[in-house]
Formats: sequence, C-alpha cells, structure tokens
Amino acid sequence: MSETSRYEAICEASPDGILLVNCDGIITYANARAREMLGYSPDELVGESVEVLVPEDALDGHVAQRDAYLEDPETRPMGANLDLEAVRKDGTTLPVDISLSPISGDDESDVLVMAAVRDISDRETLRRKYQTILGAVPDPVVIIDVQTGKIAEVNDEAATKLDYDPSELVGDHYTKIRPSDDNADFWSEFTETTSEEPEMHAQLSDGSPLRIESRTGDQFPVEINTRVFELADRDHVVAVFRDISARVRRDSQLRELHAATRRLIDAEDRDEVATLIVEAATTILDYRRTVVRYVESDTLYPVEATALAEADLDPSPSYALAHDNPASDTYTSGIPRRVGDLGELDDDYDRGDANSAMYLPIGDHGVLSIGDTELDAFDRSDLELAAILAANAGTALDRIATEHELKRRNERLDAFASVISHDLRNPLNVAKGWIELVDGDEEKTERALDALDRMDTIIDETLTLARQGRSIDDLHVIDVQQLARESWDVVATDDATLTVEESFRIECDPERTRHVFENLFRNAVEHAGPGVTVSVGPLDSGFYVADDGPGVPDEERGDVFDPGQTSAAEGIGIGLTIVREIADAHGWDVGVTESSTGGARFEFTHVGRPEPLNTH
Repeated sequence: MSETSRYEAICEASPDGILLVNCDGIITYANARAREMLGYSPDELVGESVEVLVPEDALDGHVAQRDAYLEDPETRPMGANLDLEAVRKDGTTLPVDISLSPISGDDESDVLVMAAVRDISDRETLRRKYQTILGAVPDPVVIIDVQTGKIAEVNDEAATKLDYDPSELVGDHYTKIRPSDDNADFWSEFTETTSEEPEMHAQLSDGSPLRIESRTGDQFPVEINTRVFELADRDHVVAVFRDISARVRRDSQLRELHAATRRLIDAEDRDEVATLIVEAATTILDYRRTVVRYVESDTLYPVEATALAEADLDPSPSYALAHDNPASDTYTSGIPRRVGDLGELDDDYDRGDANSAMYLPIGDHGVLSIGDTELDAFDRSDLELAAILAANAGTALDRIATEHELKRRNERLDAFASVISHDLRNPLNVAKGWIELVDGDEEKTERALDALDRMDTIIDETLTLARQGRSIDDLHVIDVQQLARESWDVVATDDATLTVEESFRIECDPERTRHVFENLFRNAVEHAGPGVTVSVGPLDSGFYVADDGPGVPDEERGDVFDPGQTSAAEGIGIGLTIVREIADAHGWDVGVTESSTGGARFEFTHVGRPEPLNTH
C-alpha cells in the first residue's frame, strides 16, 4: 500500500472532512465526510482547484497564502483568529475551522497538504445566540478561555467601559484589563471556580478591592459574577462586571458622616454646629453651595455658608416662614425636598447661579440648603446623604438646647435654694438666740432648741436633695477604700465598725459619691445601733454597702428610697432619697437586699470599673 493510500484509509474514518491538496493547489483526495459536507458526489472534487471552495471575497489572497505555506509548511490552524467559510457546490457558504498539515506523497519530493475541515455551524449558531444575549446585558461582560486565559468575547458595554474596540480585546490575555499595579493572583479568583453555579466576587483573597482598568489607566471597583461553561469542548468563564464605584463612594461618605456626627455631638454651641455642617457638606459630600439657616422670630436667617454660596449672593436671603418658598415649606413640613429647576419657582427670591437645590430640615432649628448650577443635579441618594447630615445636626442642636435649658434651670434653682436657705435660717437663728435668753423651764427650752435644730437639718438635706440629682458630666477615678474611710470619719458612728473588703476603683463624681457613703453609714447607725458593723466591697459592675443590723423587710424594700420612709426616731426619711438621686445622676442602678448577716445590703450596679489597682 502506498503512503497516500494509507492516509486515505485513515482519513475515511475521520469525523472531519479531509482534503489532500498538491503543490499546484489541486485536490487529489476528498473523504466521504468532506464530500457530504460540501455537497459533492464521490468523483467531483478530485482534480478540482482548491480555490473552488474559497469564497469569492477571499480569492485574491488565497493563492499567495497557499504558496507561502508550501515554502515553509507546518502543522497549524488556517487563518488563526479569522472567521473562515467554505463554499458548497450549490454556492452557499459553511462556517468552518481548518487545520493544515504537510505530508509526503508517493514521490518523497512531492509535498501534499492535508486540510482537516470541521463544520462549526452549530457552534456559530450558539455563538450568535450568546452574542445576542451579550448585547442585551446592561453590564460589561467578558468571556475568557480557562486554559489560555485569553479573552474569547466581549460585549459592547465592556468595550465602552474599558475604552477599547472589541477587536482589541478578543484574543488578548485577560491581564489587559487587570490593574497594572495589582500583584494579587487575580486570575485564580475565577479559574479556580469549577462549579457551573454562579459565583460572586467582590474582593481578592487578601481582602483588597477587586478592580479593572481601562485603556487610559482609570481603575474602578467592581463586583464580578462568574460562571464556568463549556464552549467548543473548552471550559470558559463568563464574567459579568458591575461597577460599584457609586456604592463604594456612598459607603465611604457614610463612614465619614459617622465621624462628623461625633464632632457635631461634641459641639459646644449653635455657631459651631453650623460651621461643622458646612464643612461636612463640602469635604464629605462635595457640595460647594451650602447655606445653614436657623429659625428666629418666624424667619430663617443665614448663619453659615460655603465660599461659593457667599460669592453668589452676599448676603444670602432670609426666608419668612409665612412666605411660599421651598426652604420655609421644608421647615414647616419637616420633609426634605429636591427642586430640579429653581427657575420654575415664582417666589421672587434671588438664588444667584444655582439652578437646582435640596432643602433639608435641621430638626426644629432651621434648614440646610444645598444648590448646584446644573439642572436636576441631585438624585435620591444625594437627598438621603444630606438628610443624614441635617438630622445629625438637629440632634446635636437638641442636646445643646437641652443643656442650656438645664443650666438655666439649675442656676435658677441654685438662686432659689440660696434665697430659701437664707430666709429660713435667718429667723431660725433669731429664734435660737431668744430661746437661749429665756430663763425658765430648761426642759422646754431644750425641746424648742431641738426642734429648731431639726428644722436646720431639714433645710440642709432638702438643699442637698435639690442639688445632687443633676446629671454628671465630669467623672474621676477614685479609690473606694480611701473615699469610704474619709466619709466614715465625718459621720457620728460611736462604736460602729467599718470594713472595706479590698482596694478597688470606680468612676464617679467624688463629692456626690461621698454623700452616698455618708448617708448610708448614718442610716446604718440610726437603724442598727451604735455597735453596727458596716462593710463595703466590689461587685462585677459596681459596689455594695452592707450592715449586720435588722435589715429591711421584703414588703418595705420597694419604698425604702421614697421621701419620708424611715423607722429612726430622729430621721426625716430623706437620706436614702438623696442616695437614689445621686445614683440616678451617675446612671447607676441601686437596690436593697439582705446582707450575709441578715442586715441591709445596698447594691450599686452599672458603675464604671477601671482595672484593679496594682497592689504589688
């Protein structure tokens, strides 16, 4: 059997069309699959020029290409990266893949070319189908050959986003769209996904953001939805890119607004809040035409503005609440508002170069106005972010107003208490003086003096109660053992004993906490007798004061802190009320239970506890 005959036997068994072409371009053999594919009878192709199978628009260069191949024959695909077609006998065309291989003929000097022709009609149909789908997808889509890492297909959205022509991407390696400064194993994020189920990628394995890069070097963060599928017997990854720049920017702005909120909450007055609002609107939200207006006497007056807003109008207009305008309407309704075209308003207010605006209520205190020279410059996201800033500013102004009102009331209370103290103590002192001059019944005189002393005590404790319930802003870390012993020393304790179980610390107002210990020690001596033992010790979240006296009955524990609740003959029932008021001012919880010896045990919880003192 000749070499050619041997090849023919093999070729007849091939699922692909096989043609043998000599150096003159004449077909010397065509297997049954080639004849069937191209519509020829068994003896019609042999002897024909191979150009009979070449489309007319490709004929001009085909002979030159054939001759160039024969000068340096090698096994390779024909027309790499080109869409090839073969002409059937009836003149129709067929999409094909063609692989070329040189072989020796019967004469060793005679070189034949074997062309393996594969019908790819089904593949092309599928390709056109997914190209249609790709064109309908609103996000950029890139299809990548898993084995080679080369881009097999892109849709127009991907090409536009990346600033390439599709032909500049197809056939190139995927790293063309990977950021040049990205050293992470970007490709493994996709190729290691062998499942046909969709996979979402938002960051690299090291936690860094996932980005792609355009022709101009612009980078933008993306989420990539990937899925592995088979095409032409090869695994491919389809990657749908979604630009999340807006989301990343919004998340960053929300974080920065959170930090700005802390600064707002720490502001000391209304002017500082207005300044912080304008700073945040400019540096975080990039709004350059911003005005803060506070309400006073039914008018919104400008108190702070950005440089551009001041340059547009100096001064910025004030808005009367009774007039029909967006700022006043927003303040009255409490609802944020967008105006896409300020020129459509008929309210006779000059707004300079601004053509669109947002108006946000700052609680009950005023309105935040934000303008832009573009029409419809603000979307819903802009409105939401600005509303967060305005709402946080309103909360800060509420706190400042509350603190100012509380300070004013405390000052009035102090003044009132001082007047009452002076006006009551003066006649008491006069009465004491006259009684001491009376020469008569000593027992009655002593009783009268005791009554006056009791009135003096009532005045002292009432003033203490009025002043100790105020909220506490300045806390200090104190050693409880030291403070308890100092408090014990100023109370008439007779033969009573104090024990402090261990040295520990709490955060508190030292002077008011001293009143807590003094009142509890005095309460123990009054109710348990002069020989009582009082103990002070730590709790997980606070401390306790206990005694070994008779304790407080269960049915009375709920009322023990109410004014007037006392069983001591000399007490007025206000000492434990003072204790509760001081605890409330600190934000502590206080309750009474039974001590280990059956006495009373007062427990204070939710107390700030620093690390234990170093006793070494």
